[in-house]
Amino acid sequence: MPSTSPSPASADRRQGALPDGSTGSKDLLPVGVCSGSSVYRAGLMTVLRDIPGIDVVAEWDTTRYSPRLLQDHRPRVLLMDVDGFDIADMLARQVVRQTAEHAVKVLALSAHLAPDTAMKVLRGGAEGFLHKDTPVQGLVDAIRVVDRGGAALDPLVAGELVTALRYSAPSEAAVGPDNEVKLTPRQLQILGMIGHGLANVEIADRLKLGRPTVKSHISSLLRALDLRDRTQLAVYACVHGFRSYAALPVN
Repeated sequence: MPSTSPSPASADRRQGALPDGSTGSKDLLPVGVCSGSSVYRAGLMTVLRDIPGIDVVAEWDTTRYSPRLLQDHRPRVLLMDVDGFDIADMLARQVVRQTAEHAVKVLALSAHLAPDTAMKVLRGGAEGFLHKDTPVQGLVDAIRVVDRGGAALDPLVAGELVTALRYSAPSEAAVGPDNEVKLTPRQLQILGMIGHGLANVEIADRLKLGRPTVKSHISSLLRALDLRDRTQLAVYACVHGFRSYAALPVN
């Protein structure tokens, strides 16, 4: 059920009193929690409500999830426990299509770091995939990376995913760097940075480029590589060894 009575700490932060001394609701990052386990849900909420700048605006049981709840509570990041149900169905049909309409980013959480689970999660449209036992700071960092437009993958699952994709059949693998697709030095550099999880604003700052220019390069990369979103670009960069191009000097 949606949470209707925020904790005192959450209420204080809604009024602008943040533990880190900053003020104003505009400083808060609204987060939603969705899980079929009431215990896990409560644990996440308790932890996150003590984090400066994070505001848990609502929590839902997986079976009671409805896109309407996103409109009512407007989280920017939705923590989705993907254990215990059809991952592909939940992400693709019930969650991601509607979250995209409300500019909500999905960070999936699971106790199982299997490559096939990770692939379902990413193909379903989630921006990140972490183990449920991820340390608090790691979870908070991932929430902020995803909110900024980056991708967050558990280090273990990222390694297994790279291995699985590297040895997948050619028809199932992404387009490789040795085919006819030619990328400019700047595109290679940006692709490498995306592979390191950098958001558009961070790429723009490091390369001294305008944000619209970076966005244009990313759109060109998606078209050239026939990929859907920056999460797929991040996985692509990891799988095919493009992360090293982040340090490529470009005149």
